[in-house]
Amino acid sequence: MKALLRTLTLALVVVGLPVQANELQQLLQQVRSQAASDEKVDAARLAEFRSDHARQEALLSEAQARLAAAEARQEALKAEFQSNEDALTEQGEALRVRSGQLGEVFGVVKQQAQELHGLVDDSLISAEFADRSELLAFADKKRIPTLAELEGLWFLLQQEMTATGQVTRFQAPVVQADGVRAESEVVRVGPFTALTTDGQYLNYVDGSLQVLPVQPSSAVVSQAREFAAGQSDSLVVDPSRGNLLALLAQTPNLKERIAQGGLVGYIILSLGGIGLLVALWKLLTTLKMEFSIRAQLRNADQASDNNPLGRVMAAGRAGRTTDETELRVDEALLKEAPLLERGLTLLKLVAAVAPLLGLLGTVTGMIGTFQSITLFGTGDPKLMAGGISQALMTTVLGLCVAIPLLFCHSLLAARSRRLLQLLQQKGLALLALQREQLSDAEEARHAA
Repeated sequence: MKALLRTLTLALVVVGLPVQANELQQLLQQVRSQAASDEKVDAARLAEFRSDHARQEALLSEAQARLAAAEARQEALKAEFQSNEDALTEQGEALRVRSGQLGEVFGVVKQQAQELHGLVDDSLISAEFADRSELLAFADKKRIPTLAELEGLWFLLQQEMTATGQVTRFQAPVVQADGVRAESEVVRVGPFTALTTDGQYLNYVDGSLQVLPVQPSSAVVSQAREFAAGQSDSLVVDPSRGNLLALLAQTPNLKERIAQGGLVGYIILSLGGIGLLVALWKLLTTLKMEFSIRAQLRNADQASDNNPLGRVMAAGRAGRTTDETELRVDEALLKEAPLLERGLTLLKLVAAVAPLLGLLGTVTGMIGTFQSITLFGTGDPKLMAGGISQALMTTVLGLCVAIPLLFCHSLLAARSRRLLQLLQQKGLALLALQREQLSDAEEARHAA
């Protein structure tokens, strides 16, 4: 058995040797071909590197040449700059010597020109004489002003002084309230006020005339229209050169002021409206009662149930004895008192709650103000204006609602008390009359 196994093993080894030798030969050939290919690639890369090295040396030589030329140019420019600096110093010294005291004069002239430049840019007169500030362009230059420029400065000063006392008409583009620019006839009153022939006041902003978005009152506009038409000698003039009129656009109207109160303000106004409706209803019912009571007084013999006095009289006459009459009168008065005082409690409540709501709005507005201060600081007052406006407007609205309602409550309460006193008087008079009749009947019975 062992001999058989050894024989099979030798046979397998003999058969496998030729196969392994072929595989090794193929691997050797593959290694040789790969090595030859790598040698070709290395040779190509080496050749490329050598050619690139030569190109880099050429570029280096070119850069060194440019650097040398730039350094030479730099030295030449330094020498030229120094020469120019020396020449400028010499020329400046010569100018100072030759100008003498005129240098101070030219300095004053330039200072006046700078001040006049700012005045001319903001002056309403520039709307009539456009581009006149170009005569003052020399104010920002270091050179000595020429004679023409000095004459231009004198001309502008003279023009500004002369035009200050003039009322003139001229054609100029005017920006309307809707943003449309249109050519219009403008009336200028010195450097203070400008207006159109329709009586609309203008403002001079950024080199153009603009219609004020918020005009003065209708009476002022009508007066300005008559002045522009030559029918009046009176005109409202803004001495601040348009600043006061421009503030009209920033002044809120009634609707905007109410909106500043916020939600609390609207609640106060709603309560005020309810209170006024209650007061009006109470006034009408009280007047109706007064008229019916007066009619009952004129017809005292016949009691009517459509008025408080008639109901009290009917209740008193229904009593058979003095005590019963007194009780019936008291009962009728107790029934009529709530009718006379109905609505007064609600009116008083609204009048008391309105200032408290105003105080609530004040507190909430100040809380918002302090929050703005905490977040953004106190650098910009506009950030605090919203909270302060709400705080103030809610207080104002609360007082404006409470004061009239208090007057209404006092008036209506006084009328109700007067009517109640009248009913009490008539009830007592009825009771006294009944007692007198009973006393007379008793005396007649004793006499009989």
